[in-house]
Amino acid sequence: MSIIKPVGRGLTLVGILAGAAAVAVPSAVYAQGKFELTPFVGSYYALSTMCKDCYKDGTGVTGHQASSFAVGGRLSYWISSTIGIEGSVTYAPSRGEQRAEISGFGLAVSGKGRLLLASGRLLYRPPRTNLHFIVGAGIVTRGDTVWKAFKDNSADGVGAKLTSVAGILGAGVRASVTPKFALNVTAEANLYSFDPRFATSPAPSSSNGKKMQADLLVTIGIPITLMH
Repeated sequence: MSIIKPVGRGLTLVGILAGAAAVAVPSAVYAQGKFELTPFVGSYYALSTMCKDCYKDGTGVTGHQASSFAVGGRLSYWISSTIGIEGSVTYAPSRGEQRAEISGFGLAVSGKGRLLLASGRLLYRPPRTNLHFIVGAGIVTRGDTVWKAFKDNSADGVGAKLTSVAGILGAGVRASVTPKFALNVTAEANLYSFDPRFATSPAPSSSNGKKMQADLLVTIGIPITLMH
């Protein structure tokens, strides 16, 4: 069964919660602890194509990373009422796909995969709001069957580099459900380069080029105060 519908439903739910958070009472921010642990669930979306005409042979095979659910956690430390630092780890069972159109029919081949995103970030929370903005850097690393095949079976024998350095931009809101219970809703983009190296021509022209990838992570988490 396609994951598009469940992922879409998840995004709709997050959107509703984000709307509620946007109008939540700003005093919720003052209840935040100095140290917070935030486990979260959400949806991972690959917004860009890995490669077009991946084999450079005119067949038009395209490479894609599939959207999936995501789980993870963040540890935050608020240096002041407006500035914080944060470490984040996310796991998503995102597979890789190759797609082609043959005689008017679309075909796709995929395999099991996983994605791990780890980052360090700076948080900025404008005074008297429940909003916060995110800027940071980290790594995006791939594993499991399909991504191992990307590395081992590339035509030039070099293989795809499965770990990339990423820049991160995002924003979030905090909704106070009760005086002691809140929700953090966050959307962040991971920007990095990835070259699947599928092409059959000799190296170095076998490289498809370091294509800029844009991944979107939308999550909802429950902040747990560790220290005030």
